[in-house]
Amino acid sequence: MDEKTASSLSELVQEAVEDHNLVAALVYGSRIAGYARKDSLYDCMAICEEYSNGTRYSRQRLSDLAVGILEVDNELFALDVKKGALGEFIAGRVLFPYVALEGTRYLAEKEVEIKERVVKEETENLVRQFGEASRGLVVRPEYFALSRILRRSKTYPPLRYSYLNTFGPNLRERNMSRVMPGYRSAIDRLVQHGILDETSEGFLIRDNFVDKILARKAIDRVVNVVEVSKRALSSYMMHGRAGLVSPEIISREVAAKIWREILLRSSNVQVEDPRVHLYLKTAHGLVSLDERGSIRDIIFRIRPNARIVITPLGGVLNEVYLVAANGERLVAKRFTDWHGFKWFTLNLVTLGTKLFRVSGRARLSNEFGMNHLLRKSGIRVPEILYVSMQDRILVERYVEGKSIANIVKQIFGQNVCPESHYEDIAMIGRNIAKIHSLGIQIGDSKPENFIKDPTGTLYIIDLEQARKGGDLAWDIAEFLYYTAHYATAPSSAIRHLTESFISGYREEGNPIHLKKAAGLGYLKVFSLWALPQVNYAVSEALRKAS
Repeated sequence: MDEKTASSLSELVQEAVEDHNLVAALVYGSRIAGYARKDSLYDCMAICEEYSNGTRYSRQRLSDLAVGILEVDNELFALDVKKGALGEFIAGRVLFPYVALEGTRYLAEKEVEIKERVVKEETENLVRQFGEASRGLVVRPEYFALSRILRRSKTYPPLRYSYLNTFGPNLRERNMSRVMPGYRSAIDRLVQHGILDETSEGFLIRDNFVDKILARKAIDRVVNVVEVSKRALSSYMMHGRAGLVSPEIISREVAAKIWREILLRSSNVQVEDPRVHLYLKTAHGLVSLDERGSIRDIIFRIRPNARIVITPLGGVLNEVYLVAANGERLVAKRFTDWHGFKWFTLNLVTLGTKLFRVSGRARLSNEFGMNHLLRKSGIRVPEILYVSMQDRILVERYVEGKSIANIVKQIFGQNVCPESHYEDIAMIGRNIAKIHSLGIQIGDSKPENFIKDPTGTLYIIDLEQARKGGDLAWDIAEFLYYTAHYATAPSSAIRHLTESFISGYREEGNPIHLKKAAGLGYLKVFSLWALPQVNYAVSEALRKAS
């Protein structure tokens, strides 16, 4: 907009507000975003101190141009910026490109303030949507700008026309360059507050923020949905209140909206999906959130031109495959939903002790997110090379080595067992204790899920039931009582194995969890797998240790 027009609009706004103290004024809408028609208005907003009308909309003339002026009380504007109390009907205008006529610094401050709140709320929504997987989510800054406006347009349709045109193919770069500086300043604040981390690839959500959001009760998430609805309703109410000037203006506004919708439906303008700015971090690089394909297609993407052989790996609850790609061994998992009688029965039996997640999406989210968290904390887990949330597929490196289940079988199957086997059990106790010190429950800690590689390093696999918090004693009980089912009778071996685990666990773990694992509730659950007298020997050793 040229200086002459800006100056004329500034004078017109000041005349319109009369004797009210003008705090700031801006021009927004199609004229500024660049998609105006010949008969389009110049949309202005005047923010006034102690404006008794709250909001008022009027039409003015500037030579042969029509000008719409929305007068707003400063306190209402500030409240909408801070809390979105008016559905962002007022403050939302600074989420789009605008030109300041008066109060440039004030508007810049409020723009960053509302964008800081928007980025924080959109980050919370990502954590709620992706759960544990949000720990490995990489977010590009453009996501925040597009996601919020698109979300609002679904509950307040008049915004849809503005969104499609402002960020359509022809004007996208121009307008994005105008809204992003405010978002970058807002994101910098959230980095300083410990909510986001900046990397060369994008922004990561801090683990402590993920923990905070996931720890909230389900009712908080329902309230969030209600809050969105309230904001939408507020937008409609505020629009109606601001527009109630005369029947003539109302009829013109309605006609304009109908005409916009007709133009929108007849055009081929495609909305930019904010999700194209979301990625999942893997050892192979970033993977687009909406990436799709079969297991074979996926392997070809990460290992192009390789000769691929895929064979079932014996997964019962998931589809698990061993993949050979030019000699390299990978594991591909497809996470299916569990609706079988077996898992219904197991959840029923363990009711009050442990509930298993049955959703394939939730289990994939856990596996991906907990893998990231444990790896950062120095726990050895398989390297994830690819993940598809859409197809629920995860590809990771195959861990070469010996299953701890095989070591357990040797302990119970030999009259004289090498002491090194018991040292391996103590190593598992230390590793589980270290994981518990991070506040993480493994969830499925049976011996088959621990692999000792040729260098003697212990790897933990199968983290789909892992979670932050939860019943840490369950991990101890499952490992020891499930291990006990390999024993055919009470023996010195079962006592030695249990004591080895306990000695390792106590180096870093809390003895309270050992005592709890000796409880009757766990004995009841695992009585289905092992002889009662063998389980009693495990329970007795746990009680003595605590």
